[in-house]
Formats: sequence, C-alpha cells, structure tokens
Amino acid sequence: MLLAVGRWCARRPKRTAAAWLLLLVALASAVGAFGSVTSEAVTIPGSDSQSARDAAEAFDDAASGRQPVVLYAPAGAAPLTSPGQRRAVEEAARAVEGVDHVVAVTTPYEAAGGGLSADGRTGRLTVELDVGGRDITPETTRAVTDAAAPATRAGIEVTAGGDLAAAADKGSTGHSEIIGVAAAFVVLAVGFGSLVAAGVPLLTGAVGLGVSLCLIGLAGHLMDMPSAGATIAAMIGLGVGIDYTLFCLTRFRELLAAGVGVEDAAARTTAGSGKAVVFAGSAVVAALAGLALGGLPLLHALALAPGIAVLLAMAATLTLLPAVLSLLGPRLAPGARGARRRRGTRSETGTRSETGARKRQGTRDDRGEPGEPGEAAARHGGSEPGEPAARHDQREPDARQEPGRREEGSAPAGWGRVAAYVASRPWRCLLAGLVLTGVLAVPAAQLTFGQLDAGDKAPGTASRTAYDRLADAFGPGANGPLQVVSTLPTAASGPDDTRITAVTAALRTTAGVASVGPAQLDASGTHVRWQVTPTTAPSDPATAALVERLREETLPGATGTTGTTGMVTHVGGATAAQADLNERLTARMPLVVGFVLAVAALLLLVAFRSPVVAVKAALMNLVSVAASYGVLTAVFQWGWGATLIGLEGPVPIPGYVPLLMFAVLFGLAMDYEVFLLSAVRAAYLRDGDNRGAVIAGLSATGRIITSAALIMVSVFLGYLLSDDPVVKMAGIGLATAVALDATVVRGVLVPSTMVLLGRANWLLPGALDRLLPRLAIEDDGPGGTAPPPSPGGAAPLAGTRGAS
Repeated sequence: MLLAVGRWCARRPKRTAAAWLLLLVALASAVGAFGSVTSEAVTIPGSDSQSARDAAEAFDDAASGRQPVVLYAPAGAAPLTSPGQRRAVEEAARAVEGVDHVVAVTTPYEAAGGGLSADGRTGRLTVELDVGGRDITPETTRAVTDAAAPATRAGIEVTAGGDLAAAADKGSTGHSEIIGVAAAFVVLAVGFGSLVAAGVPLLTGAVGLGVSLCLIGLAGHLMDMPSAGATIAAMIGLGVGIDYTLFCLTRFRELLAAGVGVEDAAARTTAGSGKAVVFAGSAVVAALAGLALGGLPLLHALALAPGIAVLLAMAATLTLLPAVLSLLGPRLAPGARGARRRRGTRSETGTRSETGARKRQGTRDDRGEPGEPGEAAARHGGSEPGEPAARHDQREPDARQEPGRREEGSAPAGWGRVAAYVASRPWRCLLAGLVLTGVLAVPAAQLTFGQLDAGDKAPGTASRTAYDRLADAFGPGANGPLQVVSTLPTAASGPDDTRITAVTAALRTTAGVASVGPAQLDASGTHVRWQVTPTTAPSDPATAALVERLREETLPGATGTTGTTGMVTHVGGATAAQADLNERLTARMPLVVGFVLAVAALLLLVAFRSPVVAVKAALMNLVSVAASYGVLTAVFQWGWGATLIGLEGPVPIPGYVPLLMFAVLFGLAMDYEVFLLSAVRAAYLRDGDNRGAVIAGLSATGRIITSAALIMVSVFLGYLLSDDPVVKMAGIGLATAVALDATVVRGVLVPSTMVLLGRANWLLPGALDRLLPRLAIEDDGPGGTAPPPSPGGAAPLAGTRGAS
C-alpha cells in the first residue's frame, strides 16, 4: 500500500503539495477566527479536591472565580489608605467593572475584598468574569489593566494575577523553533553537502508541525489543553518530522545514485523507509496512548497534543515528501564532488555500486560463502537457527577477524571502527556503558513529585510579580488558599450554626493555617465553605502535608464533635488539586510503565521475530530513561546548573513530567532501535553470522542515527529559552535521553549485548513463529532491492538499509 501511496503522490506532486498547503491555510484561518486556547485547569475525577469543586457549584460564583489585580504603592508614593489613593483605587474599580466579561469588582476597602497589607502599601482588586480560565485572553487582561489607569496615574503599580496573569504571560516559542531549525539545517547541510537536500526535511517537518499546532490550538476549545502541551508537541513534532524525512531522503539519494528513476525512487523510498517510519511513529503514538491509563484529563491532553504532532509528521513524510522528491528530482542526487568528499576514493554511482558489491563479496570470502544457512534464516526469520548458529560457532572464537573490514585490508572508518571495537571487546564495552548510565541515573533514586506555582515563573512576568507582592504583603500562603466545602444534611440556621462554628474553630487551631475566612452559606443553607490560607507557599511540601492533615485529622474531628451525622466535608483549591494529582500519578505510574514496556516489546517482537531482541530492547530503553531522570533530578530538584538555564534555583518536578517523558522517550527510542535492528537482521538473514551482522548493522546505521539524534537534541535544547520550567524540564530530559540512546545505548550497549548473546538473539519457538506475522521492514516493495550499506560507514548520512 505504501508503494502505491508513494507512487501516486510522486506522479501528482503539485496536486499533493497544493492539498497540504490548502489544509494548512484553512486550519490557520480557523485559528485566526476562533483563537488557540490553552488552560491550566486540573480535573481529577474521584478525588477529594474534585468533590470540593463539584460541591462549590452550589454557590453563585462567576465562571472565572475570583481573579486578583494587585495594587502596590512603591516607596515615595502615598499608601493605599490615604484619601487620594483610595479615590483613585475606587475610580479604577468602577472603570474595570465596565470592561467586557467583568461582572463584579471588589475593592480592598470592602469587608469581602482582598484586604490591605499592614503597611497599607499592597492591596488587591478582586475581579469576577463571566468566562472561565481558558477563555481569558491576553486582550481581556490588557483591557482590565488599562481600565485601572486612574490608579496608575496616582503612582500605584497595577499587576494582574491568577488566570489574568497567565493569559498575559502567554508567549511564543518561535525563537526556540528557529534555533532548532537552524541547528538542523547546519547538520543536514554538512551531512548531505547540498543546501537543497538540507532544506527538504525542514520544509516537510515545518508543514506537518504547522498543521498539527493548528489542530492542537483548536482542540483547546473542546478540552483543557495546558500551554506546556502545545509546546511539547511542537518540540516532538519538529524533531520527529525532520528525522523521519532525513531517513527517507537518505534512502532516496541512494536509489538515485544507483540509477533508479525519480518516480520509482520516491515510490520505493515510501515503501521501504516509509514502512519503518510508520512502525516507529506508531510506536510513539502507542506509548503516548498508555498515558490514558493514568485516568486523568490532564494526561489525556498531554498525550493527545504530541500524538497529533507525530501523526501529522508521519502523514507529511508519506505523502508530501514523495511529492517534494518528485519535484526536485535530480537536484537531490549526490553530486560527483560531494560523492568524492563523502566516499574518499569512490567516484560516481556505478563505480560505487560495483565497489560495494566487491566489498560485500570480499567480506563474505573472509567468512566463507553463506550458502544454505543464510537461506534458511531468510526463510524462517531466524526461527530455525541451527545452521547459522553452527557457522557462527565456527567463526566466533576468531576474535581477530573483522567482518567490517574493507577488501583491501584497511581498517574500517567511523562507525565501522566503533562497531569492530565493541564486537571485539563486548564485556568491557558493556560494563563501561552501564557504569556511565548508572552514574547519571543515581540522582533519580531521590526523585520526588512536587508542584510548581507562580513563584517559579520568570522574574518580570505578571504572574511572578503578582505572586511576590502578595507573598510579601500577606504571606506565601496567600497565593494558594485552600477551599474547605461542607455539605450539610439539613439547612443551617446561619453562620452561627454549631456545626459551622465547630469546623471554623478547628480550622483556626490547625498547625500550618495562617488564617480562616468567614463561613459562607449558599442560598439553600445546605452548603458552607471556608477559605483557608496556609502559612506556606503552594509549592512547599508542608502545604501538601496540611491538606492531608485537614482531611485525615482536623475535619473528621470537627464534624464528629457536633453530634451530627451525614456532614460531608472536602478540601479543594488549586494546591489541593495538585497534591491529589501527584498522589494519583504515583499510584498509576506502575500501570502506565508496564503498558508502555509491553507495547514496545510486542512491537519489536512482531517486527524482528525475536523474543530476546524485543525484551533486551525494552530493558535498554529503561537505561536511557533512568539516566535522563537522574539528570532531571540533579538539575531541577537539586538545582545543579539551574542558573545556566534561566532558573533561580531548584524547582519542584510535577508528577506528570516524568510520566510524559517516559512514554515519549520509549516511543522515540523505538525509531533508532528499528533502524539499527533492521540493518542487523538483514545482514544476519543474508549471511547467518550474528557477530558480523552486528558490525555491519552498526556500521551502516551509526552515522545516520547520530545525525538524526543531533538534530533532535538541538531542537530540544532550543526550548531551554522558554520561561516555562516544565518546558525546560522536557527539553533537558528529552535531549539527555536521545543523546544517550543514540550513542551509548545504540552504539555500545545494544551491539555488545547482541554479540554476547550470539545465536540466542534469533531464537524463536515454533509455536510463536506460527503466531507472528511475517513483516519485512527492510523491504522496498515488489521487485525492490536496497543498495547495500557501506561496511566502513564512510558514506555521510548513509545506512538507509536500516531505515528501509
């Protein structure tokens, strides 16, 4: 099917490109008309905080809740309590009431207002709107702060807080994308030796990313989509989009160099390398789908956003890329000068093919004619390893033999040299790789889940300024008050009802509580709530401990002393919701991890028909994930080097970040695993020599894998410029894992273990052999045969045998 898709698009390149352009323009127009919406709301079905939120719906509150606008009289200005300043604040409040969507404004001077600080220099307007948090736009925030001009003219500094500040702080990550694209272009231009060829992956990746970001922005109208979700989707979508195109373009250029026509080369590229792209991309999407087992809408959104980006990257690679290849055609073929520079003494394509054939024959001659063992392996997919194992056993003791050597006896170059070294010293390389990744993983043992607050935002942002001023004036707990909501079995007689006063007294005497607001009754008198201000900041672990203490000790004791039954009390608010989120993530993490491991192993089992290879690959992926967790813990939780990436010190790591990283990293690692093992398996089926297959596979794919990884790492690190700590965490964690996976894991650990396992790599029980489908990821389609890879790894960005 992929062969037909590729041929159809290659024959109709202008029509295909126009369809993609029309789709992008249509979606961009829809975003322009309806807006791109994000929301930081957290919904946790079945949690105590969600029950408190549901019970609070009995109160006639505005859709937005109460949003603060912080007023600050700096030194040199009169305090807010002076008559002139009070008139200015009240005039500003009346002006804000006239702003669209504002339904009520409370001044600091009213009993229900935000209050004034002891020195009279800090206060807040409490603004209520008829729209929820995700519908508050930067324009709304600007209108509110502009309306407060009377206060500004009086020398009072006005800063929006809450959701108003979050809307104002929404910034573009365009500079990060630009840096990533620029770095990718340099890598591609150097590797391909052609600016035209270097531009193709960027074009295809950018179009797929543009379409996916538009869809994600529109999806925010239907669900709570966190701002970090769209940014992480852009990060992953851009990286995989460029990588997928890189693998396919390398294959296309090899086919052109072998004399294949442009249309056939584009179709066969889609059939061969496109098949590997579909497999690798599906692995990423399947791993992300495992986040749904977390049972949280937040995880659904964080899985959906990058999932859309990966699917669009796959679609662009399979349809738009063949059209672009067809349009550019011979301009993408390796030039004679570039070929000489990349291949040393090899010149044009015909000579290159003949030389490659001689080198393969020479290599075979060193080992003996493969004959029947290779044919048996090809027929049975490694399920009958008897003869290949016998041949392997005959050659394995000769450690001096190097299947990757060139015919003329010269030492292999580049990754061929690395492959030969690892194969000749597997135990030494395995232990060295495990020690390195183990050292990096050590800090992960102390990884704990926390919660971020506005105090972790970048200095100068509205969220951070409002946070600091409220904390300085009213204490750190003012930025994250708790909502205690009770449902009474019978209507209360009033705020003096003994059931209510008992709870109020218990709350005020609880350790860690700074203040308790007056009890508020709903119209029916059956619901009552209190605003509880902690003594600690929302991100402080002591605040989460207070939430647990209220639920487990204070409230059960207070409701028990009233002598009543049926009084149900819940603790809610943003801080309590985050505590519930981390607790839920901790409980569900083993299930998600187990699902992702099983899916990864199953996909590799189907692809390569080897239980040992599948299980080993899943375990090796855990190595790179553990190392990335260790780096994440050291940089963010411990604060090592935090100032170098724009942070002021240690910050908490939200529970969903490691879980999201786990799913994404397992999916991305499958890309490189598929390309490497495709080449290894093809060599094994051809020659029946496990050690030689490992050397040939790593030699053929090492350079393209490391080039692809370098591009992806550059893209991820570009997002360190974001002010959002979550985005920084994703950038550091993903970049670390990809770099380790493409070098230490794929270049050292995987080949060394495969050499040590020998014939066991390809053992397949007969019953399982009959159950598994027979796939040929390395096949180009009917009648297609891939140009053989260069054992010495000399061809730049070569190794598409593993990618096709």
